[in-house]
Amino acid sequence: MDNNSRVMNEKVLSAMKKQSYEALHALDESTVNAISVNRELLSTLLYDNSDTEYGRKYHFSAIKDADDYRKMVPLTTYEDYETFINRMTENGEKNLLTAYPVVYYASTSGTSGSPKKIPVTDRGLDVFRKYASSVMLAVISEFYKNTKYQDAPAGLRMMMVSFSRNPLPNGVDFGSISAACMTERSIELLPYIASTPREVMFCRDNADLKYLHARYGLAQKDIVYLSGAYIPALLDMANYIREHWEMLVTDIREGKIDQTIQMPDTLRETLETSLKPDPDRADELEREFKKGFGDNILRRIWPKLSAVSAIWAGNFHSYARKIQDAFTGRAIPFYTMSYASSEGIFGVARHPFDQCYCMIPGSCFFEFIPMDGKAADTEDQNPKTLLLDELEDGKEYELVVTNQSGFYRYRMGDVIKVIGFYNETPMIVFKYRKKNIVSIAGEKFTEDHLLSAVREFERRSGVNIIDFCMYPDRDVIPGRYVILLEPEEVVPQERISECQDILSEELARASTSYAHYVIGGNMGKPKIMFLQQQVFALHRELKMYKMGLSENQLKTPRVLTTPELIAFFSSQAEQYPSVD
Repeated sequence: MDNNSRVMNEKVLSAMKKQSYEALHALDESTVNAISVNRELLSTLLYDNSDTEYGRKYHFSAIKDADDYRKMVPLTTYEDYETFINRMTENGEKNLLTAYPVVYYASTSGTSGSPKKIPVTDRGLDVFRKYASSVMLAVISEFYKNTKYQDAPAGLRMMMVSFSRNPLPNGVDFGSISAACMTERSIELLPYIASTPREVMFCRDNADLKYLHARYGLAQKDIVYLSGAYIPALLDMANYIREHWEMLVTDIREGKIDQTIQMPDTLRETLETSLKPDPDRADELEREFKKGFGDNILRRIWPKLSAVSAIWAGNFHSYARKIQDAFTGRAIPFYTMSYASSEGIFGVARHPFDQCYCMIPGSCFFEFIPMDGKAADTEDQNPKTLLLDELEDGKEYELVVTNQSGFYRYRMGDVIKVIGFYNETPMIVFKYRKKNIVSIAGEKFTEDHLLSAVREFERRSGVNIIDFCMYPDRDVIPGRYVILLEPEEVVPQERISECQDILSEELARASTSYAHYVIGGNMGKPKIMFLQQQVFALHRELKMYKMGLSENQLKTPRVLTTPELIAFFSSQAEQYPSVD
């Protein structure tokens, strides 16, 4: 980074920090009166949208309070809005679901089928920008001031994200929600805050983004933050650098892009015109890489590295641990960003290293379906819901939201657990998706049960697991679960039977209903399959190139629900021992 760029970076970063502290202050202030803030939001949404087609249908103008709202308006799923959304996107109709301008349609990641089109209004987008994009800088700065008694270093971000979007028939853009958060001004400022050129981030055609992020990130010594939507993308990047550092260093030394790297010709021409040889930086990198990839390599090549920011809580914790153990050490803060989806942002991590989220009272109107009674029955289409002031510490709930973009009493399908309170707002952890509840003989087995079993398996066996998934095998009698594990290192043949026994025991401990059916003979013992290494990374790459997903949308499939997914992951274990 030259002097002019450094000065501009500091100015931009200073302005971003100011916005960030304002957002953090607004969050803290809203949590003090979370209940009233949340109910006032509902009143505003009902008043503003009372003359929409949906508002007239359910008599929004006659609703006086949250109790009326829950009586008069039904719980919903995406299918309840699909016809409205088609009218909006195909015919350009307005004032159907919301009176606010719909400025974007967010795509889901497609893990449950074809990507959905989620309307995003200007108000909804403002909330995303305020909390998802801004809070991180203030939280990290607060950490450094409280623990190091200094400001966090200034410098560039290495951002493992892309922002491709395309217009729909009504002229409104459709793409990942993160792409919607980019304003024209923020796009202009990208060169002063991000190492990857904006032409790469907005590339609509297939390109080797992993190479390009690494090529431009390594060329900059002043990388301060590593950031991405999900932590697996950052581990994939670190592994890519370890495997291809010689090519990357050569390209930096010679000021070129390797000819084997896939990208559109126009993008290659644009990038190569601005590249210059940098033998000094190449020599620095080569010296460090030749010392080996232990001993915090990423902090050696980027001495100012101050934080890693990506979603890493819960099921993704193993990726964060691997990055810490193999690449960064555990001294720098890891920040798990936000609990969000295309439908809205619901919570943010209040401190680095937190694996929980502080709910945002002003983002959506929240309701909660208890998971410990009749309301937890998936056949109950209109169960009773609770409000923020009715939640109990330690209890699990299905999340229901009324967002600022035209979804009302929308069942997210997420099950969260309250683990405490921050002022009046709950602190929550994500547990599992209801659609991922699996049953073979009448038991209810969730991805959270699987996570608990795998963690205990790691502790007892000493086998570190990078990632895992499962599927119910009903082709055998009795039916059983097949558990697929990707280990950090090859597990010796003589340990396979031992691992099978340990995991079987831990699955039974994780779910008493599961254990009951296995002991009763209604289910068979699970089958364990160890996968070859980098299988999950390969799956993410295939999703990017075949489905056109960006790094921002790459979620790990915990429960394999299609024959194609089962065939893909099972085939990766063919050359590795498995146990029935």
